[in-house]
Formats: sequence, C-alpha cells, structure tokens
Amino acid sequence: MKNIIIKVLDPVLAEKACRQLTAKLPEWFGIVDANERYAKGCLERTSLCAMLDNNIVGLIVLEFPFPNNANIYWMAVDKSYHHQGVGKQLLQAAQNYCFTHKINTITVETLSLKHNDPLYLKSYHFYEKNGFKPLFELQPYGPEHTMCYLGKKVDNILKTSSEIKIRLMAHEDVSEIVTAFKNIGWDKPATLFQSYLTDQKHKTRFVWCAYIKDTFAGYVTLNLHSLYLPFREQHIPEINDLNVLPQYRNKGIGTDLLEIAELQAASISNQVGIGVGLYADYGHAQRLYIKRGYIPDGKGITYQYQSVVPGQNYFVDDDLNLWFTKEF
Repeated sequence: MKNIIIKVLDPVLAEKACRQLTAKLPEWFGIVDANERYAKGCLERTSLCAMLDNNIVGLIVLEFPFPNNANIYWMAVDKSYHHQGVGKQLLQAAQNYCFTHKINTITVETLSLKHNDPLYLKSYHFYEKNGFKPLFELQPYGPEHTMCYLGKKVDNILKTSSEIKIRLMAHEDVSEIVTAFKNIGWDKPATLFQSYLTDQKHKTRFVWCAYIKDTFAGYVTLNLHSLYLPFREQHIPEINDLNVLPQYRNKGIGTDLLEIAELQAASISNQVGIGVGLYADYGHAQRLYIKRGYIPDGKGITYQYQSVVPGQNYFVDDDLNLWFTKEF
C-alpha cells in the first residue's frame, strides 16, 4: 500500500494504539486480562507503527529476550487494512530495525496448527509466508493451548520493494560508488566514503546504499555528531548527504533511504534533523522533506555551518543551508 509511513512510536502512544487496535479485533483479542497485559507491556518495549493519513493502522511491538534476538511481543493491523500489505511492511520495518541494531534472529509465538482455529491459521500462515519457520511447541498457558514458536534469520539486506535493496555500506562498495558518480560528472572522491566508513566503524554515523537489481543507485548517511551546533548540543542525529543517481530518481529510492535513516534516528532520539541547500537543484528535496513532516528549526540560514550575517555576501552553493527538524 502506498503512502504508509512506518515509524518508531513513543511507548505511551503505543499503549494507546494497542488498546485501540485490540478493540477493533475482538475475534483475535477476546481475553480481557491478556489484552490489558499486552497494552501495559508496550510501555516497556519497542514499537513500530504503520500510519496512513496520520492514523495508526497497524502496530508491531518488539522485545529483546536474548542477546542478538528480537521477539514479536504483539502485532495487529486494523481489519479495514487487511490484505493490503500493511502487515508485510511492518514486518519488514521490524527486520530493518533488527538489522541496524545487529540483531540476528526474530521470533514469534502463535497458536499451533493443531488447534485448527481459522483465525489463528491465518496468523500462522502470514508469518510462514514472510519467511518464519516453526521451531518448537510449548504449552505455557496450560494444556488447552499449544503454542508454536516460529523464527527466521534477519536478512543482511534491507528490502523496500521487489527491486530496491538497501544495506549498510561496506569497503568493497567504494569503487563502484565513486565510478557511478564520476560517470555523471560528479566529484565524489573515495576518501569521502572511506571517512564515512571510519565513522560507521566508530558508531558515529550510519551509511546505507540503495541498489536496483544489484546496481548502485544512491546512498544516505545518518550523522550522530552533527557539525551544526544546535543539533549537536541537543543530540539530534542529522540525515546527511542523501544522493540518488539521476537515472534512478522518481522510483521511491530517496523516500526509502529517508525512511530507513528516520527509523534509525527514532531509536535514539525523538527528533531528526537535516540541512537543505537553497538553489534550484535542491527544489525536489525541499518539497520532499516538507511533505514528510520536516519544519525549519527557526534559526535561519547558515554558510559552512555558521549563521549568516545580514548584509554580508555569501556564495550560493552546497554550503548555504536552511535547517529542518522532524519530531517522532
């Protein structure tokens, strides 16, 4: 489904969303005490929501019971949006979250096939269709309920569509990236990407690359130590250096890269920031960021990260920026 936005949700809002979705799905969630326990459990866990027109239409809640493992604590999609890809997008977002946090496996518990319950058969087959395999069965709630635990390995590639694949940059990618930009007349030296990889190794920056059919198409970085002083003082991560090759624009790659960077930012901060150039080449980016909920930070324009002085002359180039933030 288009126009769905996936984001990390504040725990209090996640509890509220859990209650709202539960009320709409009494066939799945008919035990009052269990529903209350799950809703309160959202306050202590990590939640990702699916939003459409500012309404939450799906929620997945993750817990981390073991090192390098995530478990799906609770998941639901508004019945009006079943069979429209919302659940699949939530699962993929959860997997992307796990990948960026170096989590290797993801598990889930659902009612065993032995019960032949038509609703929970749908749940079981949904997870199975999305790559989960049965691991073992237990009866933690008594002999009347046999639960099946399913799991899958977290892919080392972030998938955003059947064509677009996104993953963290590696050293072997640098040569291809430099060549791709050189072929369109852009100067992107290898030293730039090597410095990004050094930052990534030191956990001060994330760098994601997008590929279409195994061909490099673009990249974005998330800088955890922005050179823009207001961001650095407030510990706001900065989305930095988003680039999509011209021949691959208007395919959703920029949006996909932004979403992954925002998802990572939301796991460590309640805001994310970005600096945007002011001349015509940045027009599309300006419109994109505003549509995604970014607003100016109110501190005016900077040149090379320093506030401009009225009456002074400045080059209109990539270093002349207006800064935006987005709250989660």
